[in-house]
This record gives sequence, C-alpha cells and structure tokens, in this order.
Amino acid sequence: MTTGNFVDWTGNVADLGPLYPFVGWEWLFLVIGLALWIIWHIAQIRMENKELREHAEAHGDRDSLTDIMARESLIIEKQARREAV
Repeated sequence: MTTGNFVDWTGNVADLGPLYPFVGWEWLFLVIGLALWIIWHIAQIRMENKELREHAEAHGDRDSLTDIMARESLIIEKQARREAV
C-alpha cells in the first residue's frame, strides 16, 4: 500500500498501486457484515422473547391479568369520581 509521491501530479495514477488495504476483499467484508447483522437480529429477538416470557410468567396467567385490569379500572373510576366532586 502506498500513497506515492505527490510532489507533482504528472505521474500515472495506475502506477501508485492500491490506496487502501485489502483491495478486492470488499465483497467478503460485505458478506461478513451482513451475516453478523442478521445474527445480531436473531439473537436480539431471542433475548427479547425470553424477557417477555419471564415478564408474563411473573405476572401470572391470563385470568389473573384480567382480574388485575378490572381492579385497576375500578380504582381509576373511584379516583375520577373523587376529582369530580
């Protein structure tokens, strides 16, 4: 890899050689980057699904969640009545 002698610009640019390392390997780096990007997304989805399952298990089944929401709505209604008075 060389940047050549740039004292004057009269030389042939093709004689300088590669201006950056790993010339010709761009396709490989692109494939590796895409593969890592896809792997990261798969890992992220798995971690988020695990976290959501843990939250769902911690808060109980569907019936208990429905009961909790019903009690919550009663509390909100009571607070709204107090504020209206």
